[in-house]
Amino acid sequence: METKNTDANTSEPTVATQPVIKAQSEPQTNANESTRSNESPSSNGSTVQTQPSPSKPAPWGVIFTLFLLLLLTFASSAGGYYLYQQLQAQQAETAALQQELKQELQTVLVAPNQRITSLEQQQNQFKSSVDSTLKKTVDQQTQLEERVSIIAQRNPNHWRAEEAKYLVRLAGQKLWLEKDPSTATSLLKAADERIKSMRDPSLMPLRKALAKDIAAVAAIKNTDISGTVLTLDNIIDGLDKLPLNRAETHFSADELADTQVSGSLDDWQSNLAKSWQALIDDFVIVRKRTTDAAPLLEPDQQWYLVENIKNKLLQAQLALYRQDQVNYRNSIKLARKWIYQYFDLKDQQTIDTLATLDALETLKIQTTNIERFEASNLLNQLVTYGNLMTEEAQ
Repeated sequence: METKNTDANTSEPTVATQPVIKAQSEPQTNANESTRSNESPSSNGSTVQTQPSPSKPAPWGVIFTLFLLLLLTFASSAGGYYLYQQLQAQQAETAALQQELKQELQTVLVAPNQRITSLEQQQNQFKSSVDSTLKKTVDQQTQLEERVSIIAQRNPNHWRAEEAKYLVRLAGQKLWLEKDPSTATSLLKAADERIKSMRDPSLMPLRKALAKDIAAVAAIKNTDISGTVLTLDNIIDGLDKLPLNRAETHFSADELADTQVSGSLDDWQSNLAKSWQALIDDFVIVRKRTTDAAPLLEPDQQWYLVENIKNKLLQAQLALYRQDQVNYRNSIKLARKWIYQYFDLKDQQTIDTLATLDALETLKIQTTNIERFEASNLLNQLVTYGNLMTEEAQ
């Protein structure tokens, strides 16, 4: 800027010619620039000079895709190789673990096998000891039996006492289990006969106790349990044959006689009344009853009725065996009530069944208050010590 001001002050023509020079110099500069622009490509390469047409864009998508595929292939190969190495390592670890497990299992099974072996040895030892003990016991029993037989030959009264004791025990079973006092009395008398045959005056207390037991058992009134049970069985078997109450469909003789029409013309009024009454009776029938109407049962209800009566009679048998007077009587009463209510009371079989139940209802079951025979302790003393123990010794 300082140079331009100095030029304008010194000479104007030079200032006027400068625009021309500048004007000429600009095209030159432009030409130079054009030539430079034309020369610069030539300087960069000969291809641009030979192909003046605009160049195509580079295929970056394909390059990126190829690069991505190469990257994926490399990653897949690396991953496969890594997985292969891991698989080999796992197989090696598995084989090592199997080997360790096998060794541990062998070491663990050693102790149970040794334990089983020792137990078998102990069992064999115990078996041999038991066999030896059993053999000794059998020998001792044989020796004892021989000694008992020798003693029995020397003292036959001992066997009579044993027999009397067995008879008394059998009498107790007959009395308390089978409820048969008559047989129990006979067995006690047989035991007294065995003691009597010993002819030992010191056994009088035993015979006195046996006499008390015989009197107490004989005082019990024998209830015929077996006969009563058989009677109930007969009633149960005949229940299916008993006739039930049925509806009366027949007309009485008086009713039939009243409906007959006479042939006399003089009775036209009564005949007309009878004809009218017969016509009415075809539509409506009215009967007069002085007793309760008999209930009608369906076939199923009839079957249930018979089975319920059988069940009650079976309960009466069970109560008879248990000596349960209350349940026995209630069962008999209920069975009789059902037979009286639902069966034909005009039938002779029904009448006999009701009479039998009335007789069974009055049966009184006898119970015993005897809990133990007085002769039992004395017989035990006689069998054990060979004689009766005095009260002082007891």
